Amino acid sequence: MVIQMLDLVLVQLPNPALTSQMYHSLGILYLASVVEQAGYDVEIADLRHNDTALPDARFYGFSCTTPEINYAKKLAKQVKGKTIVGGAHPSLLPNDCKGYFDYIVRGEGEQVLLLIMKGFTEGTCLAPRIKDLNAIPYPARHKVSNPYNDQIFEGDRYGRGALTATMIATRGCPYLCSFCGNIYRSITSRSVSNIIGEMKQVINDGVTHFKFMDDCFTLHPQFEQLCRAIDKLNIKYIAHTRSDLMTSEKAELLASSGCWQSGLGVESADDKVLKLNNKKETVEDHLRAIKMLKEAGIRTKPYWMTGLPGETDKTIELNKEFMIASQPDKW
Repeated sequence: MVIQMLDLVLVQLPNPALTSQMYHSLGILYLASVVEQAGYDVEIADLRHNDTALPDARFYGFSCTTPEINYAKKLAKQVKGKTIVGGAHPSLLPNDCKGYFDYIVRGEGEQVLLLIMKGFTEGTCLAPRIKDLNAIPYPARHKVSNPYNDQIFEGDRYGRGALTATMIATRGCPYLCSFCGNIYRSITSRSVSNIIGEMKQVINDGVTHFKFMDDCFTLHPQFEQLCRAIDKLNIKYIAHTRSDLMTSEKAELLASSGCWQSGLGVESADDKVLKLNNKKETVEDHLRAIKMLKEAGIRTKPYWMTGLPGETDKTIELNKEFMIASQPDKW
């Protein structure tokens, strides 16, 4: 019996920096859908829970954040096929990947991956920005055994709840926070109909809870139309926004369309630290946004960073005072 070699294996790596591995990488699911649509045989190898042997393939793709890169380097030495690395770490630190992988992709990988597999490019590639996100097929959720997760909606360490799907409406962010690893300083967006089409596909699987992974959901250029379209689906979702963009009107739109919780990148409750790290927001912006969201009936989840330039024992005390004053639902 002849076993046909796969064209591509995309590897879902364990992340030692996380206490739990809640959901599949959307990036990998998108790459799988593009490769499959082009007629190639592709599989996703999920190594987050089991260190299993990888199947034979012509190419192996690794999508890496920094905590995952060393494991990817180790695996790349063991496989016989050509190796491709992409994701946040190689996008920012391509030189750290040289000598370990045959191909290094910086930026969005969908178009470049196909060029690599066709033999049209080599070495380190800076991917051109994908302007038409509607042209990318929906994530290949059928390629994994458990595309939905029951920890996402309640949140890690907060318990288990409804099965939830992750998705995006936009890519990129126009802001310049000093600590951000995003190499794209502008946004591209999917059309409202394209987003709703994917949501309906997920609903057909019996899943009615969603988490939007956008850096800032409210930056979608058709934000109001999107909320009104989602409202008709009778679902619940989680999204992130910036405090300085929040208004009572936006909070009401989010709430009426089923937004259950909003994440906010507060980072620090000291204006000097925020200014030093180019957040372009103030403590007052954050307090006001939390208040407006709570008044609209939306749970709030501020995100914090420790060790930012300018942080002192005093600023940490200010963070505590902020939490007591604002009373967010999670953090």
